[in-house]
Amino acid sequence: MRQTASPIRTAPHRPATHAVHASAPSAVKALRRIATTLLLLLPFAAFLPAAHAQAPLDLGMTYTQQRTKFVGAASTDNFYMRGATVDLAYSAFHGIGPVVALNGMAVTNLRTEIDIHQVSYLFGGRYSYSFGHISPTVWSRRASLFGEGLFGITHATDGLYPTGPLGPKTNTLTSTATGFTYSLGGGVNYNLYHRFELRAMAHYFVTELPNGGTNQQRDIQVSAGVNWHFGN
Repeated sequence: MRQTASPIRTAPHRPATHAVHASAPSAVKALRRIATTLLLLLPFAAFLPAAHAQAPLDLGMTYTQQRTKFVGAASTDNFYMRGATVDLAYSAFHGIGPVVALNGMAVTNLRTEIDIHQVSYLFGGRYSYSFGHISPTVWSRRASLFGEGLFGITHATDGLYPTGPLGPKTNTLTSTATGFTYSLGGGVNYNLYHRFELRAMAHYFVTELPNGGTNQQRDIQVSAGVNWHFGN
């Protein structure tokens, strides 16, 4: 799949040869603290009593890697951002229901001078298909597949973002940027013990942040982590 340009950070004392893409490091750190807290506390939820009449609820936490590229670079000039995704989905009707997700990505010292950070807030819908239960208990679910469509915003701060197209002349730069974001993808949950499941997923992830060119970044995200399943 062809990847479009991803905005990058440019040192203030150099010409704007690349677009800028950064978000608040504090927001990424906060996301990491939330993920660490959930990782420490949520395994205890596996021992709660089964809720036979409750609609399914899934709380996922994954390590995420995103493939992207520099503005105007060759198709082979790619780099990878790494971060975390936390999402909560409620299957209200026959596997269909709402989902909310928080996604934080970062890379530092890229080409010795570039730091990239971004935080995305997403909402949408998810359809989940369960392969059934070994016995009528919440922790005996074999596995499930899901597909989802999400949209929202990606917020970036403390960076340098061009307000016009890149060129030989100096562009006007701003330190913050917010853009529309949408994501299409899905994944699989595989039960290990009680409510505890392994998760793998992939998404086509599109952000619309200023980069001096197309002002759009089309990337691929792959994730792996854990899921806590509640209800039937």
